[in-house]
Amino acid sequence: MTALAAVFVFTACDGNPFGVITGTGTGSGTGTGTGTTTTVGGVTLPQGTGSTDTPSAAAGITRYETSGSTEDVTYDATADTITIDNLPFDGTGVFDRDDVLPTLIPTGFEIYENNNLTERRAYKAIRGESASGETSFTVVRTGDYLGFGFGGFVYSRSGSVVLPTTGQATYTGAYGGTRVFDGIGGQQYTTGVATIEVDFEDFDATDAVEGFITSRAYYDLSGTLLGTLPTLILATGSISTSGEIGGSVSSSTLDGSGNVVAFESGEYYAVLSGDPADEMVGIIIVTGSDGDPANGLLAGTDTSTVQETGGFIVTSP
Repeated sequence: MTALAAVFVFTACDGNPFGVITGTGTGSGTGTGTGTTTTVGGVTLPQGTGSTDTPSAAAGITRYETSGSTEDVTYDATADTITIDNLPFDGTGVFDRDDVLPTLIPTGFEIYENNNLTERRAYKAIRGESASGETSFTVVRTGDYLGFGFGGFVYSRSGSVVLPTTGQATYTGAYGGTRVFDGIGGQQYTTGVATIEVDFEDFDATDAVEGFITSRAYYDLSGTLLGTLPTLILATGSISTSGEIGGSVSSSTLDGSGNVVAFESGEYYAVLSGDPADEMVGIIIVTGSDGDPANGLLAGTDTSTVQETGGFIVTSP
């Protein structure tokens, strides 16, 4: 099923895209629910469930978009469906494999769509899972609003991690995401190659993690290539003793005079898994101009803003 025509776009309020937050907080402050916050690499990690309130290398970790405030994304391997609660106008909450583009090539990540056929907003969800099954992510967004609309993400480690105390490691793998727009509606897919470097000797310091998302490309919802995007640079971040990672991310391009100008900015979050720590799952969320540098549209030349949310799964030999 394709997205609704551009004329059928809606406005959405800022705030909780996924509905009611489970918890006891009722004040007017910025806190949500009863969970604690964790800061790594200068960024506050998203909210978590279960043992994530007291993260440990010995336990699983699940985190979800704080502003989305959902923790209930389940995958049914037998039916090949995912279920996401609390999305408005998504029907039953059951997402089937997309019948236009079931797989985000070349990442291998799976694409799902909500199967509501009446009063429908066309949500698209991207799901990735490692070969071991120990790490996974889901990103869901819709382009049927004039703003960024509703959506969210979840990433998780199902087991434990044993962090090395010496040496460095390079992790490589696929990145896949989706772009939505503030001011014009619409939705696109993105792909890239993820490379993450970790210095385990300094995991308790600030200079422990860096990375890149290279070979970025973006596509329409049928999978047609539309253009390329600048490399995302994952600035030097940190790794906690529980194997969680956080930091800032950005990209840049050249203006008409050849000067380097900012294009996108945001944050990345990740978690290591395995014994030894041989795989990692993470989320990147950035905003910037909707200009396409490959077509000569530079940052700041357009009136709308694009938000990209993507996931990566990387492994180290």
